Amino acid sequence: LLGSGGMGSVYLAHDSWLDRNVALKVLRATVADEGDRGRLLREARVAAKVEHERLVRIYDVGENQGQPFLAMEYVRGESLR
Repeated sequence: LLGSGGMGSVYLAHDSWLDRNVALKVLRATVADEGDRGRLLREARVAAKVEHERLVRIYDVGENQGQPFLAMEYVRGESLR
């Protein structure tokens, strides 16, 4: 677990197909209604269109066993707290 917020949690995960670490944002089961799924998809589409050195890259968006997720670039660093 890297962090969590109002809609879900972000985990450090490993993409075994491409052999790289990713940050995996997963919506909470209690908030994963169609509106939240739509927001996650919009977030992914907007972020995927923007390239900037200070923004993470979006690798994938989808569902696993009904659980919506967003896979993005993992950037090692310190907490901003």
